[in-house]
Amino acid sequence: MGEEDPVGVYEETGLAHRILLESLLPDDWAWPGKRVLDFGCGVGRVLRQFAPEAETAEFWGCDLDRPSLDWLERNMSPPFHFFESSEDPHLPQEDGFFDLIYAYSVYTHFTDNWAGWLLEHHRVLADGGLLFATFLGEGMLEPLTGEKWDEGQIGMNTLMHGLSWDLGGPIAINSPWWIRAHWGRAFEIVELVPMILEEPPSHGLILARKRPVELTVEDLTELEPGEPREIAALRHHAEQLAAESRRLRSSNDTQADQLEQMRKAAATLEELRGSRSWQLTAPLRAAKQRLEFRRG
Repeated sequence: MGEEDPVGVYEETGLAHRILLESLLPDDWAWPGKRVLDFGCGVGRVLRQFAPEAETAEFWGCDLDRPSLDWLERNMSPPFHFFESSEDPHLPQEDGFFDLIYAYSVYTHFTDNWAGWLLEHHRVLADGGLLFATFLGEGMLEPLTGEKWDEGQIGMNTLMHGLSWDLGGPIAINSPWWIRAHWGRAFEIVELVPMILEEPPSHGLILARKRPVELTVEDLTELEPGEPREIAALRHHAEQLAAESRRLRSSNDTQADQLEQMRKAAATLEELRGSRSWQLTAPLRAAKQRLEFRRG
């Protein structure tokens, strides 16, 4: 990203992410004795902020990227534990192993496998365990697609299927009503912040508590009864995918234009999720929004 001080950004944004996470955790949360998973830990910029807590709690990190894990294992283990994950929903831990899982900019890219991963996180969480995640919603639709936000047309609308991870990968746009309906079958939604209010607006935040239920992928993905926005969102999703298909099947010049649009969308996403402004101001805004939502 051309930062003059990448180490400083690594430190500052990691700390900001920790503050943001803690701003949504319950008031009675305490780290000692807990088992925590950083799902999609990257190079450990958030995880390393918990080095003092790792003396009394057990912290794990997993990621798809083997080189990142090799570096982490050389430089941050101990006190942290690491393992390699895959794109398929599977974790090596036994049922009920973790007390908290946090996932920054991961569910933002889950498409067909979102329900499988949600159930896998449900499985490895202890009874009453917590899942924290960011999602792409109202604050990110227009920067990534050019569309104006209309909650009635967005449920879980996945786009850019098959796009290279070098260009940002696929994305999933979610509405709060859809998250409450579908995630809410497996988790109690403790906190849901639709977007972090800044200029421009950015990611949404979820804190969810495991429900004592046994569900299947089909249970999570079936339409919410009596919810007309489900059909409206599916219709709009079909229109979005048809438009993508038309662009990809057009002339070479247009394909090049589409590729450039995808590059710009990927750069926008990366800039918004990694910029100092977003990382350092997000915790304060999230904490303020949390209080406002509770009052509401």
